[in-house]
Amino acid sequence: MDWKTIKIPEGSKLYRIHKFTYMHGGVNYLLEINEAGGTWIGHGEHATDKNSVIPSVSGNCLEDCVNQLISSINVRG
Repeated sequence: MDWKTIKIPEGSKLYRIHKFTYMHGGVNYLLEINEAGGTWIGHGEHATDKNSVIPSVSGNCLEDCVNQLISSINVRG
């Protein structure tokens, strides 16, 4: 898909979202990375406990955000 050909109304934004499932210590985490036009923003949460949120991160690329989220989860133990 060529994202440059999509027309959206003025004042709106369209983000490409990458979703991952990460398992650590028998627990599943859902990771979501948004492409925000040069900036990448990552969010994470425990798959079955929506109150267990991983602090948001930002980075220069998809891999950077995923690595930061995984590191945050691993520190939690």
